[in-house]
Amino acid sequence: MMPQGTDDDFWGPPGPVTTEVIDRERNLYRVQFPMPGSYHCPSTGLHFVVTRAVTIEIGFCAWSQHLDKTPLQYMYVVAGPLFDIKAERVAVAAVYLPHFVDLQEGQVDISSFRVAHFQEQGMVLETPARVEQHYAVLENPSFSLVGVVMRMIPGFVRFVPITSITLIYYHFSPRDVTFHLYLVPNDCTIRKAIDDEEIKFRFVRINKPPPVDSLYIGSRYIVSGSRKLTIIPKELELCYRSPGESQLFSEIYVGHMGSGINLQIRDKKSKKLVWETLLKPGDLRLAQLMMPAVHKDIPASLHFVDQHREQLVARVTSVDPLLDKLHGLVLREEEYEAVRAEATTQDKMRKLFSLGRSWNRACKDQVYRALKETHPHLIMDLFEKSGGISEG
Repeated sequence: MMPQGTDDDFWGPPGPVTTEVIDRERNLYRVQFPMPGSYHCPSTGLHFVVTRAVTIEIGFCAWSQHLDKTPLQYMYVVAGPLFDIKAERVAVAAVYLPHFVDLQEGQVDISSFRVAHFQEQGMVLETPARVEQHYAVLENPSFSLVGVVMRMIPGFVRFVPITSITLIYYHFSPRDVTFHLYLVPNDCTIRKAIDDEEIKFRFVRINKPPPVDSLYIGSRYIVSGSRKLTIIPKELELCYRSPGESQLFSEIYVGHMGSGINLQIRDKKSKKLVWETLLKPGDLRLAQLMMPAVHKDIPASLHFVDQHREQLVARVTSVDPLLDKLHGLVLREEEYEAVRAEATTQDKMRKLFSLGRSWNRACKDQVYRALKETHPHLIMDLFEKSGGISEG
């Protein structure tokens, strides 16, 4: 059987390799590749080819803090996320840096692509070894603050086709349902910044497919629904805003959810349908389970794993897969072995919770996610019994 993993893991020869959190507030992460090979992270789009076991640190950064300070800011435009990568240079044969320019249109001159390095002396531009559909590739790379840019003729930015994503978030209350809808370039640092902002206000993301066709920076799009909805504003501009800036979105007030809602985005000029999705009551329930925070009616000091400790001890049926997911993230080696040494499933869970006295909220979030992946039906049942959203 293939090992379980998530889109935030790096996938390579051994299967999924977990990305560790160094500092969530500063967006710093670490991944330890155990053997040579090619490793790809679906969430960030980063791809490393390594020649031996190596540890790599990755930070998510904002272009506005760096590109705006260079004299080349009007000659080059952002074409992908900005990362702060630290690794032993000799251990990395190649790095694939993601970009969001759509090359399938045949309108883009790939010779205009550069990789920007931000160093002490300023911004240094490097010509990539090659440019692929979703990546600019550096071979035998040096590391710093790095990201993909394009040399651009002023006034022609709006003619560059890009891949984009739609992000939908909802907030539930007993009286009404509110959605936030974003249309942004396919940049993982923007997506993460929006996720972090929305979760502060207890909005939960609903995963839906992105637009299929390429769109254009500076173009305007109209948001509409299949029934009477309050949408403010109804018009969205697709633009690049650095992760540190406020992003544009439409707020959609539904009232009673009832049946499903069909949402559409059309090009303002051509009226062409560029994106469509169906939001169902079941989407709300599933998305709420992805929320690593407590339920809206539960005091903020009481986390899900604390609230349901007794039930989790009694009803978790398989502890070892749970421990495997927590090993290295929440549990040290000696803690991992101490829990496994207990005789019964209940004793193992009691031992696990006894170690949890020192857990902060981030650790409890990791436990919640691991429980949700290993015991999804149990977590769904506990969630609904505590007042979670059910269909209808």
